[in-house]
Amino acid sequence: MNNIYKTKDKQIAPFLLTQSEVSFLGTSEEGYTLYFQFSPEDKCISLANAFISKTAPPVQPKDLLDAVETYRDRVFEMKDKNKYERNRY
Repeated sequence: MNNIYKTKDKQIAPFLLTQSEVSFLGTSEEGYTLYFQFSPEDKCISLANAFISKTAPPVQPKDLLDAVETYRDRVFEMKDKNKYERNRY
């Protein structure tokens, strides 16, 4: 087992970026889909479930806004890269 949690969810990924118990490992692309990768998987699953059920630990607003901005920047970078790749041929 690779112990990596992948998500493309626009709410869960920024939330996980704010959590000190998990490590952001970067992103991976599968086709035109961008996945954010975190570890350890079991802690990420637990935090994602807590987020969905509205029992997640509180997050500082500034930290969450910074994480949303990071998420957005990565998504737009991928879109721009893919647009450039398609127009190149």
